[in-house]
Amino acid sequence: MPVYLEKVLRHAERKLVHKSHLRPTDLLDIYRRFLKLEEHRLKLEHVHGTGGRELCQKRADVITVMLRHLWTGAWETHQRSHLDKPPRVALLAVGGFGRGELNPYSDIDILFLYPNEGSKETGQVNDIVQHILYMLWDIGFQVGHATRTMQELVTQANGDLRTKTSLLEARFLCGDEPLFAEFERSFERRCLRGHEKEFLEWRVADQRDRHEKAGNTIALQEPNVKNGCGGLRDYQNLLWVGKVKRGLATTQQFVDAQLITATERKQLDRAYDFLLRIRTELHYQQKRSGDVLTLRLQGQIASSFGYQHRTILRRMEAFMRDYYEHTSLLFNLGNTLCNRLCGSGKPHRTRWAFLPFHATHREEIDGFVLENGELEALSTTTFGEEPLRLVRVFLLAQQHNAELGPELKLRLRRRLYMADRRFIYLTAVRDTLLAILSRKGQVGRALRTMHELGFLGRFFPEFRPLTCLVQHEFFHRYTADEHTLVCIETLDKIIDAKEPPLSKYRALLQQAGRPHILYLAMLLHDTGKSENSKNHAEASAINAVRVARRMHLKGTDLSTLVFLVDHHLTMSEIARRKNLDNEETIIEFARIVQTQERLDLLMLLTFADTQGTGAARSYSDWKDLLLWQLYHRTTRALSGIKEFVAVVEQARVETQQRILKNLDRQFDPGEIAAHFDNLPPSYFETVSEDLIREHISIVHGFLKYQITHDDASLQPIIRWRHFPEQGYSELIVVTWDRERIFARVTGSVAACSLTILKADIFTRADDIAIETFYVATERLEAVTDPRDLAAFQKILYQAMSMEQFDFNTAFARRAAKPRFPVYDASELPTLVSVDQRASRAHTLLDIQTADYPGLLYRIACAIADLGINLVSARVTTEKGAALDTFYLCDKDGKKIESEKVLTALTEEIRKRIAE
Repeated sequence: MPVYLEKVLRHAERKLVHKSHLRPTDLLDIYRRFLKLEEHRLKLEHVHGTGGRELCQKRADVITVMLRHLWTGAWETHQRSHLDKPPRVALLAVGGFGRGELNPYSDIDILFLYPNEGSKETGQVNDIVQHILYMLWDIGFQVGHATRTMQELVTQANGDLRTKTSLLEARFLCGDEPLFAEFERSFERRCLRGHEKEFLEWRVADQRDRHEKAGNTIALQEPNVKNGCGGLRDYQNLLWVGKVKRGLATTQQFVDAQLITATERKQLDRAYDFLLRIRTELHYQQKRSGDVLTLRLQGQIASSFGYQHRTILRRMEAFMRDYYEHTSLLFNLGNTLCNRLCGSGKPHRTRWAFLPFHATHREEIDGFVLENGELEALSTTTFGEEPLRLVRVFLLAQQHNAELGPELKLRLRRRLYMADRRFIYLTAVRDTLLAILSRKGQVGRALRTMHELGFLGRFFPEFRPLTCLVQHEFFHRYTADEHTLVCIETLDKIIDAKEPPLSKYRALLQQAGRPHILYLAMLLHDTGKSENSKNHAEASAINAVRVARRMHLKGTDLSTLVFLVDHHLTMSEIARRKNLDNEETIIEFARIVQTQERLDLLMLLTFADTQGTGAARSYSDWKDLLLWQLYHRTTRALSGIKEFVAVVEQARVETQQRILKNLDRQFDPGEIAAHFDNLPPSYFETVSEDLIREHISIVHGFLKYQITHDDASLQPIIRWRHFPEQGYSELIVVTWDRERIFARVTGSVAACSLTILKADIFTRADDIAIETFYVATERLEAVTDPRDLAAFQKILYQAMSMEQFDFNTAFARRAAKPRFPVYDASELPTLVSVDQRASRAHTLLDIQTADYPGLLYRIACAIADLGINLVSARVTTEKGAALDTFYLCDKDGKKIESEKVLTALTEEIRKRIAE
């Protein structure tokens, strides 16, 4: 093509030069006509589907040929007026023009380079420069230009990394070619060699800043094609990094260096080509340079690109889905490669670096190595040896507050095919996914990483159609998949929020007994949108049923999940449209939710769904006030109207009947009835049917042991159930209720260097204490070592058999190394409060503080030392924070009314925590 253009331009000039009466400036018309003709030809090629990259290269070739002719004319003019030795000067293309890619209406960046010589040389260079620049301006170009000596260029490049970046792709156009070769050698020796670390760190930081300005998401409604996440700049940044780090100037060289596969190269190049074609069309449509893909332009471009859908809306959706798929690939794969070349793309101290499990040393875990907060595979056979690691790796990263390293991300991406239909039905996969969804405050990052690597749609096929699905709704700023992930991340933020409106929902999330159901409902709530049905909630509920069956969710878990998905819009619609002062409105809504647990979960889901639209104006204090008004009035209705009390009682009776039907006949129906009669309603609201059956079985064994052994009164029954895929073991202790039971159990756990992740403590009316703990080792693994189990049993038996047991001696034998690093108290302050309104019969003690070994033991001792009875407890550990609620009463079994006692209690708790 350049040869053809040379012939065209030379022919035109020859015809003009023969007219001797014309001045050199009359050449402007020739150049303008030439450019008009070539631009028309390029536009026709664009309309007929020529690739974006090819077209940009052809446009750069056109400008290159024209500049060479301008240079020749300027040089000849200079020689006619200067008879002495001509100056050494070279004309270079830099920036996008240097890369050989120009969109229509884009600036032309050129550089005039000359040696470090005297003022006479400089004056002659300026004459040539002015001649060419005036011609370019008169023709109508926007020109970015600079005139520099070799030394000035080196100095500026080392002082300004943006200049250094533009010079990476400098291309010789015309003039003194040996001078350009000298520049290349000097630039390599003086600007790149020895400066690699500085340049790479800056490029990573610059890309991170650019992504943050774009919201760190590709899924904006009106994205920036050039500078947005996954935009053209991401591809270009990858090549800049590759060139400085490894001398790789093309994606094919990345393949040759075995950094990417041939398929990944094609995907990257195809995405870049698509974006260049979009940018070309954007500039044509606007008749100027501009990179924001507005809603209006999306429709015009979709039509220009020939999307064959019936309506303009569907054409836009199809076009934007293609756009998001390409940018998603550039964003995720490009970032991974860039971080792999540069080391890490994240600072070593993250927001949660003070929390436990943020490893700063090297540790090998289940085929992976954890170092400086990043997970990498130990070998190339990590997943081949154990395919279940494809899902377990996300749980490990979540547990250890770690990022997946760039090498590991590439390996996972290439093992995506292993997560097939058979894989997702495996019990271990199901258990691991439920474990990930159960960790309040830490789910969003795990699911986003899965989605970026393509695994979320594999593990949950119902979610896959939402990928890059455009939502043309007034309030939605994001695509459907991004909206869902933002909603889940909003739920995560609630767990330790300090500022409203998030902080107002904190207690609801902290007390939620089925977090996996809430997060799963959030993940599935919009999956019906992919079917383009009028009522997407119904279609989403059908998907929820399908997922529940695959995940083996039954009973209350199943019904609650389907309810939340089916009614995820109900609460906001009633709050917005109905008269909340009308009692019938409240009763109607109460009949929908039926239980307090459902109301609490629906409140959380509704709030997160509204916040996740990305449109700040869509949520206001007034809307929040309406939601809380509906919530509080419905809460009163559920607890005070016989109709709803009866619903709760009926659910308890149905659970009792199912358990009676499924339990072995060795259990007397009277035992089961006694279990249900002697426990409070809160027990049946929070404990699963499976665990209720387990409790009944253990109580049966406990009572039988009491009858058959004369010295059995002080000895508890201990039962372990192990869940290695979920990273914990379930410890159940059943014994007679007496002083310091909770302290003795928690002290025994701490003495064995084990960690309590969660605990539920209940005492039956017949004085049988049932304490359930979710326990893990220091490595956050199930407690399966027989030595640990034996040690715990030995210590607990000793503690139970003595009136006073010295746990300090047992603690002294424990490993000295603390698991929990020192944290900043301003980031996680200790909060101790008393709630007298939540329960009619008990005083609630709420504690939030940084978790550490022995914390629960200290709290339990403080309660016992003041002569206060611990009736039940809900203990959870989320993101390194202990979020505990204790139900207390005095020695007479009554609510604690004394302000003096309550003040002494809170002060003592704070003192013990700080010790």
